[in-house]
Amino acid sequence: MLEKDTKLAGLYKRTGRTGTTWVVKARQKGIDRVVTITLGRADVLTPAQARSAAKQQLAALSAGQNPNETRKRKAEAQQQLKITLGEALDEYLQLRQLRPSTLKSYRQVIQRAFADWLDKPLNVITRRDVLSRYQLIQKRITKTSKWSKQANPKGLAEAQKAMRYLSAVMNSYVGDRYMGEPLLPEGNPVLVLKEKRARATLKPRDRFLGDEERQNLFGFLSEVHHPEYSGPVKTAQADFVLLLLVTGLRINEARTLRWEDVGEETFTVRETKNKTDHTLPITRLVRLVFDNNANESEFVFPGRGGTKAASMDGVVDLVASQSGLEFTAHDLRRTAATVAAEHGFNHDQIAKLLNHAKGSVTDRYIQRTATALLPIMQAIEDDIVRPWDASPIHSTHDADTDATNVVSFPVAEKA
Repeated sequence: MLEKDTKLAGLYKRTGRTGTTWVVKARQKGIDRVVTITLGRADVLTPAQARSAAKQQLAALSAGQNPNETRKRKAEAQQQLKITLGEALDEYLQLRQLRPSTLKSYRQVIQRAFADWLDKPLNVITRRDVLSRYQLIQKRITKTSKWSKQANPKGLAEAQKAMRYLSAVMNSYVGDRYMGEPLLPEGNPVLVLKEKRARATLKPRDRFLGDEERQNLFGFLSEVHHPEYSGPVKTAQADFVLLLLVTGLRINEARTLRWEDVGEETFTVRETKNKTDHTLPITRLVRLVFDNNANESEFVFPGRGGTKAASMDGVVDLVASQSGLEFTAHDLRRTAATVAAEHGFNHDQIAKLLNHAKGSVTDRYIQRTATALLPIMQAIEDDIVRPWDASPIHSTHDADTDATNVVSFPVAEKA
């Protein structure tokens, strides 16, 4: 039931099952129909308040605007402005053509650093929040890290990586506006680290395994293959680390190797950082690694079930702790480069081994062949096994019959 207001045309009291409300009923300019706008409950709004609010709605209608549609758009805008960090991350990653390993890194790092922020709207993450979290990440890593030899303070690299990822996500929304309102009214809050000079410059990592450490690591990897070894490191894990050590491959390049890319004399890495196929020669130790891990999966190092590549998460850390050495996967890559340099190979040759991006037009015309890389890899391998009697380390792969008898190499004996 509608009851006209006695003082303002277009204002009514509407009584229904749920109570009485103030409403405005009038025609919108330019549209031949009556628009109904609800103002509020009659027991909450006084007649004077209802008339004041009604005048605003009537003015909008006379100007050709529908307050209901305006309110709906504002509600939608407010909902858009409440996009959470988790939603923003999903959208950010969907819009970019990133390698699987990079996608995984984004999700893992942001989950570790900002798990309690994933349901938080971007526009409520403040500069003060960023500063506090940056310090908190470093403190958390400092408490849990067991590493003693590091180029930078504990937790600094992790904190800076987390903030780089967060900043990238935030930057993708800096220019977004809804109904004229900016999603991030104060811009990217991560910029506070730069403005306050809170982000220290990271020292480049230069850790590599010295001569004695290399020999000790090879000795341990050999020991894992001994029948009497009962430690937690599996033979496939030991072989994986050995492959990193003698080839300088990145961890993701090694773990995603497929048998279809392994030949008699060479093998090819497809999933590389610079998205360029990388073919390397098969040396004696590399052949041994392949023979020892022969399987029915498409991957040299398969995960559980054999349908995917093994994640290898924690494998390098496990081998490091069990061998009594401190190193990362990239330290092994750096070690391969260092050994090559010690044996007289120049910068360009080492860059080819490590599959660094070609820096010039001329470089792109120079083809990298496995034959050219064989002397470098052979020098690295010889350096690692030099102090040991390498005679028992062998493969039983028969190139003529393509038959392989898997043999675990025994503990290396010093010559």
